[in-house]
Amino acid sequence: MWLFIPIMLAVLLSGSSPQQLATINVWGMAQGLAAWYGYTASMLAFGTLYSNSSSMDLSVVPQTDGTLENWRGSGRSMLGYCLAKSLLPVLLAEFMILTTVGYLAWAGLDASATVMRVIYVVLAPAALAFATEQMFLATHTGSMGSLSAATLIASLPMLLLTVLAFTLTLPWVLAVMVVFGLAAMGATVVSCNRRYPRVLGSIAARRP
Repeated sequence: MWLFIPIMLAVLLSGSSPQQLATINVWGMAQGLAAWYGYTASMLAFGTLYSNSSSMDLSVVPQTDGTLENWRGSGRSMLGYCLAKSLLPVLLAEFMILTTVGYLAWAGLDASATVMRVIYVVLAPAALAFATEQMFLATHTGSMGSLSAATLIASLPMLLLTVLAFTLTLPWVLAVMVVFGLAAMGATVVSCNRRYPRVLGSIAARRP
């Protein structure tokens, strides 16, 4: 994951001259890193899903904090839970990309950036952070080894969307991100509804 940045920088800077800032495609660089910021934000917030996510023993069973089971058991909508759990990675992703965009705007680099490219750079990290978080919520693994494999699989959409950002028009790429995020959230809701019965809601309904 950490090799992604230097590789992207090397590719984007290969056709530029360090002595002439105008030749450096800084917004293209930000466009290439947008999806990476979204995935990284989800990884930074990964500890909020499992209390032992830093364990080096691949045979250890992942331990949750119990909020997901209790939320589902109480009968409340899983949609609210999915949105609440995605808030932290989305905020982290936006903080990282907005600091980059803020610097580019302050430095006046590549002022010819199109409006659509700026919109993509700002929204793409949040969209992918949301989608990746939903993938993690829908994951049900029995060991830290399989959970680590799930984090690697979750990086595939990031790589795919980075490639699409330079091959398709940006509105289409954003549309793909939004659809993918909604589909991942739907999978999370279905998975949680099947795994955790609404026992607490039934108990509360029978109270005098």
